[in-house]
Amino acid sequence: MPPVPAPESATRPRGFRSDNNAGLVPEAAEALVACAGGHACGYGDDPWTDRATAAFRRLLGEEAEVFLVATGTAANTLAVAALTEPWQQVVCHRHSHWNDDESTAPERMTGCRTVPVENDPSKLLPEDIHRINANGRGDVHQPQPGVVTISNPTEFGTVYSPEETRALAEAAHAGGSRLHVDGARLANAVAATGGDARGLLTDAGVDAVSFGGTKNGLAFGEAIVLLPQGDGSEARRAAARLPYLRKASGHLLSKHRFVAAPFAATLESGAWLVHAAHANAMAARLGAGLADLGLAPAFPVQANGVFVRLPEAVHAGLQARGHGYYPFGDAADGLRI
Repeated sequence: MPPVPAPESATRPRGFRSDNNAGLVPEAAEALVACAGGHACGYGDDPWTDRATAAFRRLLGEEAEVFLVATGTAANTLAVAALTEPWQQVVCHRHSHWNDDESTAPERMTGCRTVPVENDPSKLLPEDIHRINANGRGDVHQPQPGVVTISNPTEFGTVYSPEETRALAEAAHAGGSRLHVDGARLANAVAATGGDARGLLTDAGVDAVSFGGTKNGLAFGEAIVLLPQGDGSEARRAAARLPYLRKASGHLLSKHRFVAAPFAATLESGAWLVHAAHANAMAARLGAGLADLGLAPAFPVQANGVFVRLPEAVHAGLQARGHGYYPFGDAADGLRI
């Protein structure tokens, strides 16, 4: 096997601006090289896809259905599209990735109305779901309950606990909706809540999860995982629809092994959780250092995101020196990530 290139020198600048800027974790890089030679069946009929599927099922339950795609936008929109009809609605937090960062892909791919709400600054609450689902159910003039979607971790780096997730699932199911988790950084949420992915998702009543790989050290790749709840009929229906939705949207990868192999390697070895826990620890270290400087993070540092309100003079000075980070949320908040 050809050697994997050495990582960049520790003396070179690191990009704290986004986990999208990071390279590959060693396990993912080695898996790509290992599967690169020779021939294998395309479109998912390969041993790496079988391994990845088996690894997801060991993690989340043997009845889980797994569909790999290239991007987080595809994972989120196709998962929700498989669970909904175009006359339904998708309830989310106002600052969820679904509402703030997916452009018009949610409406285009699902045909559903997006209903953003904000009660808590970073999290959706069960009372938000109860309030919305109490209005218009059964009224042909109104969109009907479809899906509740949350980001875990949230866009502000806070984490839904298993108990909070279960409360949301119960509220969603009571109103006729399903619960979807946008888990672009799911590994960080799992690491932050004790490492039990099944407890955070399957046992908490989640119907579908977009299980992120890209932001946890893979070159590309996300997994749509359907988790049967109740009698399992919703998951079976979604699983029957997803192959066609994935193909119709241009997200069926021909050389499927190149997204499957890194997932298989990182899940089988446990590296997905090790790297996420390290990222969480480094974020906590950064948050503590900022607090020591009098710049306490605006939200609890529970995953791998740190949000701080910088005085304008500090912000201008850092920008002048070429430091990069994102403004986030409403401009009046002055949040930087």
